[in-house]
Amino acid sequence: MWSRRATLKLLAGAALAAALPATLSGCGFRPLYGSRNPGGGATGNVAIDQQLAGIRIEPIANRLGQQLHNALRDGFNPLGQPAVSTHRLSVKLVTRVYGALAQRDLSATRRNVELTAFYKLSDGAGNVVLADQSQTVTGYDEFDDPLNDITANEHAQERGTLQLAEMIKTRIAAFFAQNAAQ
Repeated sequence: MWSRRATLKLLAGAALAAALPATLSGCGFRPLYGSRNPGGGATGNVAIDQQLAGIRIEPIANRLGQQLHNALRDGFNPLGQPAVSTHRLSVKLVTRVYGALAQRDLSATRRNVELTAFYKLSDGAGNVVLADQSQTVTGYDEFDDPLNDITANEHAQERGTLQLAEMIKTRIAAFFAQNAAQ
């Protein structure tokens, strides 16, 4: 059974949702992966997607680097490395694991996994057009069972690499969008 108050809340929410795009467009907001067409609907921003798909990702050292490489490749171009690349991405991954919480006897009960990616995007001529870094911190609880600790550490590293891949993809997409706007 609908009450008058619930109906008014629903209508107010719908009015807010309808007014939000107009408000955001007035302040210069533009979607990163989409663009507005004259009909008012959103369409995919093909130029940025094509530029991301044209990036060749250089191999990254060690197993964790391979996971980051694969996550980046899947985020840029799910079909794999491009046959002809317009840009190259080189990444150096630094990992640090440290105790975050300690008991009175100074034994750690929680560990943080800090992943830092230093990356450079080069154009076809080899000129570095973007150099940046991204960092993420994930954590896990430590127990008395070494097997559980190893598994929890691996899962924290995997979560971190997925977060880093998304951060790098967003930063590079913003770089391409900024250059397209200029």
